[in-house]
Amino acid sequence: MSRSRHLGKIRKRLEDVKSQWVRPARADFSDNESARLATDALLDGGSEAYWRVLSQEGEVDFLSSVEAQYIQAQAREPPCPPDTLGGAEAGPKGLDSSSLQSGTYFPVASEGSEPALLHSWASAEKPYLKEKSSATVYFQTDKHNNIRDLVRRCITRTSQVLVILMDVFTDVEIFCDILEAANKRGVFVCVLLDQGGVKLFQEMCDKVQISDSHLKNISIRSVEGEIYCAKSGRKFAGQIREKFIISDWRFVLSGSYHRNILSKFTGQAVELFDEEFRHLYASSKPVMGLKSPRLVAPVLPGAAPANGRLSSSSGSASDRTSSNPFSGRSAGSHPVPESKQNKTKTKKQTTLWFLMAF
Repeated sequence: MSRSRHLGKIRKRLEDVKSQWVRPARADFSDNESARLATDALLDGGSEAYWRVLSQEGEVDFLSSVEAQYIQAQAREPPCPPDTLGGAEAGPKGLDSSSLQSGTYFPVASEGSEPALLHSWASAEKPYLKEKSSATVYFQTDKHNNIRDLVRRCITRTSQVLVILMDVFTDVEIFCDILEAANKRGVFVCVLLDQGGVKLFQEMCDKVQISDSHLKNISIRSVEGEIYCAKSGRKFAGQIREKFIISDWRFVLSGSYHRNILSKFTGQAVELFDEEFRHLYASSKPVMGLKSPRLVAPVLPGAAPANGRLSSSSGSASDRTSSNPFSGRSAGSHPVPESKQNKTKTKKQTTLWFLMAF
């Protein structure tokens, strides 16, 4: 009597979808234990262990060659050797699916701490909620809106705070726009880079002779993706592939001119990007520039902070700045009578909440 062959979750589904006689099954979004076991084996024992577990589990090779190479290259040892269980042999080489059984697909989803706030305001004070909700998409095929120029125009017209999340940053001209905003206009800039892109960023700085002394109003930090941890304790970090800019906490640009698409969001949608950025910032590490910008309470325009220094931009500058960075008018092109300006200054608070720590 022949024994029925065990099929992994992905392999079984592939055979079902290729057969015209099998009726469609209900969508299954549960974790794939066979895939977890194979990934653990790749981390612990390399390619041979990976293929052995795939064979035992009856599963297909679900990782691309690039993904498998990345996992092996990024694998990190546990801080201390894990305890052996029941006297079983420890070590990565003898692992198979029976020795790796676990009910957890991702043993460690994230090692990040609770998000550290970069600002402090009540819901009614959130600057982006004062804007009308909208979404605009730009494609490179539209010759009237060059995507790279739109990004540069956004940076040029930011008046108080600019936060940027990127995987790789090597554009010298855009870097000059950021340096000018920070050093000439007093804009506070915080850049989060994927850990894998830090070396390329530092190479760019070396080529153009930029050092910490040029980054007095800029914080460059690195961040990792989610952490996958095997049962043995070996782990690897994923990559950050998101790309977006938040300008003055009022609107977001998301996308990439390398990928020929850019989206602009205003209003309620900005809150999601705000929360994502603060979450990533909480687990980031300093690379260059300001090491630890500290939070202060909101200050009235014209009032000097007790310690440290705030941006030279006034609170009313943000209010005068158009939420549309792509309009033909400059940030300060909306004249306001002097009498009204004085009244406005006594009522509005600045949206810049950072006290720089040097």
